[in-house]
Amino acid sequence: MTDAESTWQHSQPMPMRGSPCVTTEHRACEYMERIGLTSKVFLFSDSNRAIPGGWGYVASVRPGVPPEGIVAELDAWLRQYPDAWLAVDMRDGVIPPALSDIEETFRGFPRTVIILVSDDTKDHAWPRWELIL
Repeated sequence: MTDAESTWQHSQPMPMRGSPCVTTEHRACEYMERIGLTSKVFLFSDSNRAIPGGWGYVASVRPGVPPEGIVAELDAWLRQYPDAWLAVDMRDGVIPPALSDIEETFRGFPRTVIILVSDDTKDHAWPRWELIL
């Protein structure tokens, strides 16, 4: 995406390693069911208060823990769950992950990443997930 564009011109049919995409929780659950996803999904969020059914949880913020500590927890998660997907919680009202550069972290991330947002029609740093079957 260039600086001249205000949003992504095209959606992405699937999230891929190193190429996250944006979606709502409802749409993510619907798409995962439609593709028959068997991999475990973990919500990377500020709290475990609203985890969709069957998903795990990874803390994205901990009081007194610097970004390096959150990165260390993500590294441990990567080793423990080599086939899992990560759903990064960026919905309205959620504290953003305590990472120094969220976009760069997930652009090169070695797992499939979806970015959960409240409204996937707004401008985001990643393309929208639009499953085409």
